[in-house]
Amino acid sequence: MNQEVEVLEIECLEEEPTAGAELERGSSSQLPASALSSFRAGIDSLNCGEAKAAAICFGQALSFAPDFADGHIGMGIAYAIDSRVYPALDHLELAVKLEPRNFYAHFKLGQLYFKLRVPQKGYEEAESALRCATSLEERKLVAQLLREERQQEKNGVTRPWWYKPFSKSSVYLGVALVAGLCAALLLVMH
Repeated sequence: MNQEVEVLEIECLEEEPTAGAELERGSSSQLPASALSSFRAGIDSLNCGEAKAAAICFGQALSFAPDFADGHIGMGIAYAIDSRVYPALDHLELAVKLEPRNFYAHFKLGQLYFKLRVPQKGYEEAESALRCATSLEERKLVAQLLREERQQEKNGVTRPWWYKPFSKSSVYLGVALVAGLCAALLLVMH
């Protein structure tokens, strides 16, 4: 069985990178065979665009190995594709906790934060991913993600910052509106 796992890992390194190849490279051989086979089935399902089937496979892998960080990353990706945002965040955050030096855990979590328009957390995770990057390709992925986010910010509508104090004119306008509404209510009720 060990030779089969080694052969599969070597084949993955020789193939063109796919959606899950980067996850599979980090998988350890000390995992149960059933967890690895379920994980690989999940990767195959993701590559075929079947997010729900992938989530089922990753769930099976995690039932055999609950602390398998790459399994949580895969589950987070599958949930994100299936528009299940909160479970996706939970699994990606758990993967970061399980393996704080896992590039793909930080990268995918940052990518999800950017998609959810939470740029501050996205930038924090992208910075963590850069610290964890071990190859030029990983650095390029982060650079591309940051470039896309900056372009999005440049072209998009900015969110209001609620922690900034209001200007005097906006306070006066707000008070005038509230006073006007109260006066209108008094007239209607009277």
